[in-house]
Amino acid sequence: MEETSWVRSAYLYVMCAVSIALVAIGLGGIVGGLIHTAVPDLGHRDTLDRVGIGVSNIAEDVIDAINESQRDDIEEFCEDVTDGDDEDFEDCVDDQLGSGSEMDTVVDGIGKVRSELQSQIRNNSVDRMIKGIVALIVGIVLFKIHGPRTELFRDGLGLKRRGSNPSTSTEPPVVDRSPIATTSTSPPSDH
Repeated sequence: MEETSWVRSAYLYVMCAVSIALVAIGLGGIVGGLIHTAVPDLGHRDTLDRVGIGVSNIAEDVIDAINESQRDDIEEFCEDVTDGDDEDFEDCVDDQLGSGSEMDTVVDGIGKVRSELQSQIRNNSVDRMIKGIVALIVGIVLFKIHGPRTELFRDGLGLKRRGSNPSTSTEPPVVDRSPIATTSTSPPSDH
């Protein structure tokens, strides 16, 4: 089976387009992975991550509000109970507040949940960076293989170096403009 020139040319240009798309996707994956690794709050993987981090933020605010309200109530109570002696007042507040270990445990649990979610988001971002690097490398390799075989990218990406003048070059031209040999379908002559 004989290959026609337009099929080969179309294949090469499609592969060049695919390689350029892979490079763009790879660069996007690398940049997105870097950003989400540095700031995991921007890199929510799904709705569950958003809910988990949102709930942990709200829970911490609620606990802070409850602690502040309790402290105000305890201070009012201790002002009424003590005779105005600062030392008795502080002792009363400390006794009423207790160790506060229940709320500290809840705050620690909320912090652990948020930390785990951020760790998972970072790991996902690193995976995205690795996939981006692989796509970038595959795109570059594909372009290096197929690009030089096309007329458009034969000289690279078309970026000329400063000071290079193609008219003063002593090298022969890269593009071969000789006619393409074709097969004739006419019947052979009897000469």
